[in-house]
Amino acid sequence: MALKTDLTGMLTEGLFQPTQEPIPSSYRESVLRSVQRAGEGVRRGVGALTGADTMTTRERATKAMQGLDINNPADQPKILEIVRKYAPEKEAQVTAAVREVTRESNTRNMLAESLDKLGRPQEAEQVRNKTLDLQLAQRIVLDEQKLAKEKAIDDQQRSALMRLAVSQNNPRAVEWLRSNGDVSTIASVLLKDPTLAKAEAFSTMYDGDEALRVGIINGVLHKATDKGWEVIPDDVKLSGTAPAKVTERKPTSVAVTKEDRRAYNAVLSEEPEIAANLETTTFGLTLDADQKTILIDKAHQIWKNADPAITREAALRQAAGVTKEEDSDKFGTVTKG
Repeated sequence: MALKTDLTGMLTEGLFQPTQEPIPSSYRESVLRSVQRAGEGVRRGVGALTGADTMTTRERATKAMQGLDINNPADQPKILEIVRKYAPEKEAQVTAAVREVTRESNTRNMLAESLDKLGRPQEAEQVRNKTLDLQLAQRIVLDEQKLAKEKAIDDQQRSALMRLAVSQNNPRAVEWLRSNGDVSTIASVLLKDPTLAKAEAFSTMYDGDEALRVGIINGVLHKATDKGWEVIPDDVKLSGTAPAKVTERKPTSVAVTKEDRRAYNAVLSEEPEIAANLETTTFGLTLDADQKTILIDKAHQIWKNADPAITREAALRQAAGVTKEEDSDKFGTVTKG
């Protein structure tokens, strides 16, 4: 929003300097002006040598105005005071300019706060930095407020229709609303008023993992197919939201602690048949130490990654390829950790 008054020029040169001198009408007038300018130079030189104040009123006013900014509320009273002292005939003009600056500043702050509340922080910062035109910012705020109002009305209507659909035991109407289907169209079904339906109102619903383009035609739910619109049978259960994607659980490698090894060794001592199929040494009576380590490592990974949880004995049996009809033992109470 451009200011109507040229504040920069007015507060520096334009306010306290006389209007542009006319072109001299004669040689004599030109000579007189040259003498006058020379006199000003002499006056300044004498003042510099003697320390006397030889500045004119205009020069004093210009010096007093240095460093002041009319856009700064703290400087505005000082500016008005200087104008009253040195150029009282300009007071009305400067007062109007101050009001204009204050009005623009208030508008800028109000728009920035509104944009922040509407979730548009980037535009709000641009308004504060004066890089976004105020008229454009105002248009953005009005558009966002309009959308927010329309959404609030839509949410209210959708909530009321959802309660009506539940009370009428109409699950398809419920799923239509959940899929953000057109409110007026589903209202025509629930309220039994065909005039409320829109000519073209579609939505996306799901039959398991399959996404369907659906629409309500004459109060009946149809799906789009290669052959045209087809009625969806009543026994087909539809969902208004996409099925959740199941992420396959990846096994994790877990280190075996000393406590874990003691627990597995205790199970192997009580249930020696678990390792019976493995190669042994010492005349077939002792399980090789390396094979036991490999067995326990494998069993521990099975035990840690099992879902649902299993006992350590069950994990050892899986690792060794040995099954048992009743898979229970006194070490099954050992918890994962």
